[in-house]
Amino acid sequence: MNGAPPAHRAELALLGLRTTIEADDGALLRAALAGYAAWSGLRPADGDGGPHIRLRLDLGPSSVDSASASEVSVRVDGRRLHLSGAGIDGWADADRCEARCTVPPELAADPARLAAEVTDALLLFLLTRAGRVPVHAAGIVAGDTAVVLAGPSGAGKSTLALAAQRAGLRVLSDDTVYVQLRPRLRVWGFPRPIHVFPADAGTFTEGAAMRLRGGRWKAAVPVDSAGAAPMAERAVLCLLARGPSVRLDPISTDDAARAMDALLEPGFDHFREGLPEAVRALAEGGAWRLTLSANPDEAVDAIRRMPGG
Repeated sequence: MNGAPPAHRAELALLGLRTTIEADDGALLRAALAGYAAWSGLRPADGDGGPHIRLRLDLGPSSVDSASASEVSVRVDGRRLHLSGAGIDGWADADRCEARCTVPPELAADPARLAAEVTDALLLFLLTRAGRVPVHAAGIVAGDTAVVLAGPSGAGKSTLALAAQRAGLRVLSDDTVYVQLRPRLRVWGFPRPIHVFPADAGTFTEGAAMRLRGGRWKAAVPVDSAGAAPMAERAVLCLLARGPSVRLDPISTDDAARAMDALLEPGFDHFREGLPEAVRALAEGGAWRLTLSANPDEAVDAIRRMPGG
């Protein structure tokens, strides 16, 4: 990157790819790293090669508008992303595998906002263009297998992920998993809170922050990301449906691929070209239509009994 080398840096292996985060201020680097604590046990040497992702952060002047996330604008122009507003000015270049951003000092004191408004957007833009295909699905781990739960917004992915966590299963994500195809299949999560309506969260809302998502307030329930890396090397694919009772019906890989293509929502449609291969890799371990009842705990029991799960 251009400019004087920063005094503070750290290396991670986000989604298995070597990732360097640099900052011109120690507190800013610590705030950035706090957002990726789940990756602290995974070293870059544990990855499978691939490009080296680099992010540089610089402190800018304080901004009176920095408290307003709505002021932050994300614009994608081909292989480049631009981030601006509320004292934030940054870019990511997928061809160079680099990103850089100037942020107001207020974000150095707020790791959650720094991740939500800056670093996640920049890093995921680069990672998803470096061999990690994003799939609009929740992911939970049953045994040693990632159960990938796909469905449109409102299908019940987040509620089911919360029920799985409550039952002691490991949650990779409540909304997006990232599929690595080479040199081997890996399904990665990117641990972030599970967002559910308070009525669906029950006692899990205690101490949970409330966030505005899609114009509606939801509880942000932390994912338990301690222990194993957020990844599995086996997978099964489940397409979610609604019905009076829980059912688990096998479907063909072709049917799964067609259904997943029809489910593409804005943002995910940028990855339409790589999705069929990712879906087929997920479905090799089994593809199912999982019909949910009104009780998500019943679906968790079905997942535990799933062949291949």
